[in-house]
Amino acid sequence: MSTDPLRFAAFCAYLAAWIAFAVGALVGAIPRIREQAVSPPVLNARIVVGTFLQIAAALMITLSLRDDPLRPTRIELIGILTLAPFAAALFIGALLSAPRDSGPHRLATRGAYAWMRHPIYLAFLAMLVASGLLISARSVLAIAVVLYLAGSELRIAFEEEELAGTFRAEYEQYRLRTRWRYFPGLR
Repeated sequence: MSTDPLRFAAFCAYLAAWIAFAVGALVGAIPRIREQAVSPPVLNARIVVGTFLQIAAALMITLSLRDDPLRPTRIELIGILTLAPFAAALFIGALLSAPRDSGPHRLATRGAYAWMRHPIYLAFLAMLVASGLLISARSVLAIAVVLYLAGSELRIAFEEEELAGTFRAEYEQYRLRTRWRYFPGLR
C-alpha cells in the first residue's frame, strides 16, 4: 500500500499544529491562572456571545465528521499544509511576544503584536479553516467561518475597549501604528 506524500505531509502538519497549540496553550495558561486567582476575569455579554459563536463554529466542523475515511482533495491538502503550520507558528509567536514580567499591566506590542493587535484570533481562524479542509466540509466551513468571525468581532470590540481604558494614550498610539486587528489587509 503506497501513501500519497502530500496527504501524509498534510496530516502530519495538521497533527503537529494541534500539538503546538495544546502545549502553547498549557504553558501560556499557567501565568493567567495565577493572575485570575488575584483578579477574576470580567464577563460581559459580548464576551459570552462571542465565545459561544466561536465554539459553535468549531463544533460545526467537528460534528461534520463522518464515519468514512477522510479524503481531502489535493487543493485541500495544500491548504492544510499551508494553514496548519502558519496557525501554530502564529499562536506560539503571539504567546512568546506577550510580556511575561508584569502580567496584565503591560501592553503587548512586539513580535506578532507588531503586525496585528489580536494575532491569536487569526491563528485559531487558520486552524478552523484547516480543520474544515481536512474533513472537506465546504458549505459547513463557510458557515463556521462566518460564525467564528462574528464571535471574534464581538470579543475584540470588548477587549479593545478594555485595553483603551487601561492603557489610554499608549493603546491609542499602538492602535494607530498597528492598524490591523487580526486579519492583515482587511481589519
